[in-house]
Amino acid sequence: MDFTKRLIALSFLLSGLYSISAIHYVQAADSRQPEPLLVEVFFNKKSAGTLICYRHQDTYWVPFDLFIQQTKLKGQPAENGTVSYQTTLGVLSHAPESLKVIEDTQCISFDQLEKSFYVKGRFVQSVFALALDVPWASGKPSRKKAAKPVITPDIQAPSSSLSFLRFEPQVSYEFNDNTNRDLLIEAGGRFANGVWDITFEGDPTTRFRPSRYHWTTYNNNSVLRAGTGSSDPFSLLNDLDFTGIQVGWNNQTILNQLDFERYSDSDAFLSLDRTQQRTIEGNAPPASIAELRIEGVVIARQRIGLDGRFRFPNVRMTSDPRRTEIYIYERTLREKPLTIIDYTMSILNRTLPAKELLARAGGGVVGNPLNQNESDSTSWTGFGHIIYGVHNRMTIEAGIQYNPENINREVFAGTVLSIGGNWGIALYGGRSNDRYATDFRLEGKGTDWSLSYFGRLNQENYSKDGKEKQKNHSLRFSTGIIKPFDLLLYGRYNKTGNEPAEKYLLPGAYWYVMPSLMLSALPNDEEQYRYEANMNVTSRSDLSVTYEDEIIAADLDYDFSRSLQSRALYSHAFSTGNNVSSLYFDWYPKGNRFNLIRLGASTSGSQTGYSVAWNKFINAGLELSLQYSYNMNNALRLETEDTFSNFVPPEARQYIAFALTWDLGRSSKRFYPINRTTISHTRGGLAGSMKIINETTLKPDDINNVDILLNGKKLNQRQVDGSFFVGNLKPGVYAVDVDAENLPLELNIPNKTTYVEVMSGAVSEITIPAFVEYSIAGQVTDTRSIALENRKVTVMDEKGNVIDHAVTNLFGYYRTKGLQPGDYTLSVSDVKREVVIKDDYIYGIDFTVREETTPAVLHEKETRAEKKNTARPDTSLTNGENHLQ
Repeated sequence: MDFTKRLIALSFLLSGLYSISAIHYVQAADSRQPEPLLVEVFFNKKSAGTLICYRHQDTYWVPFDLFIQQTKLKGQPAENGTVSYQTTLGVLSHAPESLKVIEDTQCISFDQLEKSFYVKGRFVQSVFALALDVPWASGKPSRKKAAKPVITPDIQAPSSSLSFLRFEPQVSYEFNDNTNRDLLIEAGGRFANGVWDITFEGDPTTRFRPSRYHWTTYNNNSVLRAGTGSSDPFSLLNDLDFTGIQVGWNNQTILNQLDFERYSDSDAFLSLDRTQQRTIEGNAPPASIAELRIEGVVIARQRIGLDGRFRFPNVRMTSDPRRTEIYIYERTLREKPLTIIDYTMSILNRTLPAKELLARAGGGVVGNPLNQNESDSTSWTGFGHIIYGVHNRMTIEAGIQYNPENINREVFAGTVLSIGGNWGIALYGGRSNDRYATDFRLEGKGTDWSLSYFGRLNQENYSKDGKEKQKNHSLRFSTGIIKPFDLLLYGRYNKTGNEPAEKYLLPGAYWYVMPSLMLSALPNDEEQYRYEANMNVTSRSDLSVTYEDEIIAADLDYDFSRSLQSRALYSHAFSTGNNVSSLYFDWYPKGNRFNLIRLGASTSGSQTGYSVAWNKFINAGLELSLQYSYNMNNALRLETEDTFSNFVPPEARQYIAFALTWDLGRSSKRFYPINRTTISHTRGGLAGSMKIINETTLKPDDINNVDILLNGKKLNQRQVDGSFFVGNLKPGVYAVDVDAENLPLELNIPNKTTYVEVMSGAVSEITIPAFVEYSIAGQVTDTRSIALENRKVTVMDEKGNVIDHAVTNLFGYYRTKGLQPGDYTLSVSDVKREVVIKDDYIYGIDFTVREETTPAVLHEKETRAEKKNTARPDTSLTNGENHLQ
């Protein structure tokens, strides 16, 4: 877009090429001389007029008197020869000797402005202007902290009882006449100062009943939920699912446990230890890549959609000390990761600050009464749980629940200690079915080392009759002290009943041979080693070779372009002699990461297979996936990379599958495409569209890259065919703006900022009007072809109404702005011209007017024009009343 603006600016200056050539000639003659520039100067985006400034020694110089006048500074001489100025930022000092006299004008450089006055200056090529950003005002700083102004929102949050809908049908047909169907429907909204949600899922042709439903209301200290729930105690006790009431209370604020990134349909609605969840989810840029790694080994990979959410279900974390990380790549795996998110289990996540108390309780009927297969109307359960921060380094907790399966009250208690800045210890004990269990955890972390230990002992018949005695121990130690090696020690000891114990203690290592080559040898749970070599072959390709369980596999990735990527895989089993070769091509038409076509082929012995898949995000809430596969069920090793891997049966040989995710958010007026997962009992969303009001040749795709700003920040959410959605927002009032960086040059947003109220469980609606506007430019000369300065150019619409004025600059050039498509009449003195604007800027609308000029005046004009011929003309300048965009 910057390149387009420059082209327009250059074409606008064509008629001043003679003067520009003169400037270049002067520079060539003596590059040490200051270069005069006729530019418009802006202070905090407000024009100060068109003035002569200078470029010298690779920086820009502006008149110092202009700076003092515009900022209204009043200087006071200081003892050290400097001058001090009172500002709201404090007292600023400036040394007058840093000023430079250029053509009898005292000037200050951009460098000195930033050093002495904290003012940043920049040259804006698109409008040929200098812009200065002043972060203070003249005067003394206020001693009182300014109170935040109360903002009245332009758009109120809706009080609609229905806020969101999600439809997620999946259908696959195997060519042996076996059809699999699944349908998920979610709905929710606000009711009685709370948020409700309900979920239906299953095969609609057989059984389709609500699986989860809740109503949640809260304030700063307490929360109440009715509906399906889970006791969610410490891992020593089993979760109990029920339908009834849950309450929570915190003497500080309960939002720390209540407000976190999780679906509002989760039955465990308070977060006590987020590292113990079995589903890893979070936020990342839309269309980026999320990669799950456990101890550096890639376990799963998925492409992130428009909602910017990644989700890896069923990840074992509750008793695993191994390093668990999510790598986020913006576009391709060959790039350096945008970020690495550490999800490794930490016992310190269950701690509370000193004097903070969290209590929660709940109870009801076991199971789900609305689903007969998950209900036991004769059994009741209940639980209570309390956590208290004795000290910033010590937290204690205890809980009790009634388990109808063993007709027993189960209890647990424990403490978490933080020792120094490196160590954490946790000790818990539990009682269930009149038997006991204990849990001990130890972790330490330094600059170049880490240690994790997990141990658990269960008595026989603990939790339920018939359960065998268990002993479990896990140890992990790593260090990076010995460069270029990262050394690892991993051990396990598992014993169940009288069976032989599974025990081992094995070393591992990462060897960073060079920046482009890494070798590793890591033990797995089967006391075997996984050997891997990762090599960055070229800037466009990576090669990974692994050996594990007598199988060698190679994985080569190659990027042909931003639109086309490939992946080749080869596996060979030494025990059977079988091998599988696969080749995939990922095509993103026109580089659009929201539209993916994948072609794949594989061969194994005499068998071949192939697949075709299409995945497209229609808008922020609508995703479509279609796939045909023949004999390809085991060709791709990363399960979650295949859209249908968790839906199509693994033994399916030939099938066609279809999946659709359609999220709709309802405001007070209409439905919008949204991401339902970001609307919860503590978070809301903002949906809307940018609507081009007048006719234009612009297409919806032309504004897809336009960012929506919330409180001045980009949230990686862009237009999709004119619509956008920003979710996961805390309740409050947000300033919504459009980032003009990628906005088409001809589009104008008249309302710069709109304040929108957001409420939890609701979707607020905003429509941002955009107008296509163009400009008319030209030159005004007299009959002798001499440019006329300060001549007014009047613009009238087809009804004769005056809608704009422009004034010619030193070289007779003018430019009007903000003209929508239509018929216009331009006039200078008694000369008129008719102009029709359709879908482009109009240049070369010149005027020749008659002027009575005496020889003396004419000579004076010619002399002045010759004197200024080193200044670069700017045809984009007007009467100095423009505002910098």
